[in-house]
Amino acid sequence: MSNRTPTTLAFVSLVAVALLAPAMAQAQPAPMDMSWAMRSQTYLFNRGQAVANATAMQYLQYMQQLRAAGYTGPSLPTGVTNESLRASIDAANRAGQAYNQAQMANSQRRYNMNYDYDMRAIRGCQLAVDQYGRVGYAC
Repeated sequence: MSNRTPTTLAFVSLVAVALLAPAMAQAQPAPMDMSWAMRSQTYLFNRGQAVANATAMQYLQYMQQLRAAGYTGPSLPTGVTNESLRASIDAANRAGQAYNQAQMANSQRRYNMNYDYDMRAIRGCQLAVDQYGRVGYAC
């Protein structure tokens, strides 16, 4: 063996790594498969439609039985009225507004925390009170 063998082996290894590195870098995992979410959403929608249809058919059959037995009055109340629908919609709107307000408040808290970290830890400022009683940063 000559003195050049380790150098030659190192050079060959370096060339091999240089040639294989781009191929290994491109071997990334495929995009995430989200088809399960679409299948789940479709299944739950169809299930909800089936339950709604079954409930409506049950009410219709009950009313047909009452009519066949001689009942001539108005249809029995289902519990769904204009007032109950309005109350349901109003409650959903209030819940949505409360969620949006909570997210806005959380965003503001995160901003304040990051600003405080920036001013104190990075810039070296300290909280101080001026002659008017306002709290601010003194750098």
